[in-house]
Amino acid sequence: MSPEALVLGLLSAVRATPLAIVYALLLSPHPRRLVGAYTIAGLAVSLVLGLAAVAVFDGSSQTTEQTTGRYVVDLVLGLGALVYAVGYGSGRLGNRKPADAERKPVPDGRLGEMLRTPTTSAAASAGGITNLPGLFYIAGLVAILETNPSPVNGAFQVVVYNALRLAMPIAALVLVTLRPQGTRQIVDAVRDFGVRNKRVLVTGLLLVVGLYLAGKGLGGLLERVTG
Repeated sequence: MSPEALVLGLLSAVRATPLAIVYALLLSPHPRRLVGAYTIAGLAVSLVLGLAAVAVFDGSSQTTEQTTGRYVVDLVLGLGALVYAVGYGSGRLGNRKPADAERKPVPDGRLGEMLRTPTTSAAASAGGITNLPGLFYIAGLVAILETNPSPVNGAFQVVVYNALRLAMPIAALVLVTLRPQGTRQIVDAVRDFGVRNKRVLVTGLLLVVGLYLAGKGLGGLLERVTG
């Protein structure tokens, strides 16, 4: 299993929008059913896209062109993460809502309207949409391909990566099933911590990932040129 994919999977687990949706679904009259629909749909979309990507960009044959292309992807993703980290940390990018607005049980806007009276189909749709590939997802797939996996090993790594990526809704589903009375308190504590430290956490994570990916991509490309 790629260590880089493991780290990126864990980092992807703390995405703000999915966490807000899961929190809102936990406040509904039928939290287990709705969180379950969100989680299953999210896993389905994320797994299908990940498995398809690994199959199409078959990691079993690692040519010079393929390896160079992956270094380019790492460099582009790393630079993108660094640019966003600087913008988010300075307040030029990202959510500028005050802390009290972020603590609302249900977010504002169209998403908030849907979550005030959520249905199973709406929860499933939200799970599919919010788990489409993003920056970390693509970087995770690149890391998996760089291990030169066999088809079976590649599929296994994609499954593990996606399980980590959706660790929060999976954990919420387990909690609401086993401890329905105590789930709200646990989720409230985690959410309050995230709201208080959101800008520092997001900026720090993006800087670490951005520096790593940019350094890896640039170093690999320089090695190709000089080698």
